[in-house]
Amino acid sequence: MISNWYNIIGDRMIIRVFDDKRAEVCDGLLTKLIQDERQYNKFIDEKFIVKDYFKNVIKDDNNILLCYEEDNLVVGYVFLKHVVCDDVNGYLIDGLFVEKEYRNRGIATKLLKESLNMVKDRDIYFVDVGAMAENKTSLNLYKSLGFKEFKINLRIVYK
Repeated sequence: MISNWYNIIGDRMIIRVFDDKRAEVCDGLLTKLIQDERQYNKFIDEKFIVKDYFKNVIKDDNNILLCYEEDNLVVGYVFLKHVVCDDVNGYLIDGLFVEKEYRNRGIATKLLKESLNMVKDRDIYFVDVGAMAENKTSLNLYKSLGFKEFKINLRIVYK
């Protein structure tokens, strides 16, 4: 297992998460991300809480969880999950979140760029990401980094 990977940016750090403590903090951030998405998806349970998710997925060295720390506080994360689609290796950006008070400072962009740099030299064919159609901020961020529309899901909501 790789350990102690980090990139120092002034007094801030991007750290690859291998420890349970940071994984637990990222679980809390994922809970906040899911709750934020309630504005786009009314079916998300307002009591939903993520527990022990990242501690388990980081055991697979192919998965990449990066956190952004400022003053020893985790304020954001990105998670890239290794996937195989049609017998081709790739990654899915399966979570990106920055605490509200730290947004609009380029943290999400730094996390994405760092994670994409980590996987670009691996034996992969693609990196996918999904975003809610109404989340224009996320869509614009991904497009600014070179992501193109590949697949569109449509939904009918009856209730």
